[in-house]
This record gives sequence, C-alpha cells and structure tokens, in this order.
Amino acid sequence: MPLAAAQGLGILPMQLVKWITTGLLVLPLAELAAFIVIASLVGFTTALGLVILISLLGVLVLRHTGGGAVTRLCTAAGRSEIRGVALDGPGAGTALGGILMVIPGFITGVLGLLMVMPATRVWLAATTLRYFTQEHRAPPPGTIDLTPEEWRPLPDPELPPRRSRRKTDAPE
Repeated sequence: MPLAAAQGLGILPMQLVKWITTGLLVLPLAELAAFIVIASLVGFTTALGLVILISLLGVLVLRHTGGGAVTRLCTAAGRSEIRGVALDGPGAGTALGGILMVIPGFITGVLGLLMVMPATRVWLAATTLRYFTQEHRAPPPGTIDLTPEEWRPLPDPELPPRRSRRKTDAPE
C-alpha cells in the first residue's frame, strides 16, 4: 500500500509494516496450534482430511467465482489499491475467501468461509475497515501531551548516578 493510500486509511506506514510482519510471523504458529488442538480432539487423520477438504472447497469457490474476480483482485493488489476493491461487491470478496480457503490451515479456512458467505463478508469487511481506520483515542483528562521537542528524560533522583564500566575502573 503506498504512503498516500495508507495515510488516507488512517494507517501510518510503520504501523502497516508492523501488522504485516506480526501477521506473517504469528499466523503459521497459530495455524499449527489450531491444527494440534483439532487433531487432539478428532484425531490426526481426520484433522488432516479436514484441512484438505477446506482447501478443495476453496478451489471450488475460486472456480465458481470465475477468473475475472480473481484477476481484478490480483490487479488491485498489484497496484496497492485494495481499498478500491468492494469486498461486498460481486466476486471480489468471494474470491478473497476462496484464496484464504486454499491456504492450508483452520484459521485461514474459517476466515475464508466467513468471506464466502455474504452476510458475514459485509460484517467482516466493515469491522476490519473500522479497526484500521480508528482515530487515535484522546488521552484521559489531566494528561498533558507533549511533542518530542517539548520534553527530555530526567535521571531518577532516587537512584545513584551511573558509573561507566570501563576495564580501567576495575577495583584494585
């Protein structure tokens, strides 16, 4: 997402990078944990079969949606204009749901299934947009908000001053 688009959404560029990085690091661990939990409940082979079934359903959703919606979604992603894609419109939300279902895992499968169903697709798109475009909350009453130029750190008066730890300061 280019800088202007990210700022238009109310997302700072570093916030976006942190969210993407965190998501890429946490999602595989969360998927693995979800698989272990479900496998412990229903058995390993059943859990593996469910993951394969969800992925096959995702392929069927993508085939049913058609290549046009997937192409529009990929083109918009390539131009970093996801905001311009109407997820509640014809095909784009369903295509995104199908793509999420194709990715192996229970979490992405459930998110994909939510994106395939029209009622939950609208709710999920609105909730996600509202979450990422929230204005920063006002500080509580009595809080004085200073800019970085208006303050400086002060040493704690209760602590003794720090000594430098050089090798020449070793006790004799």
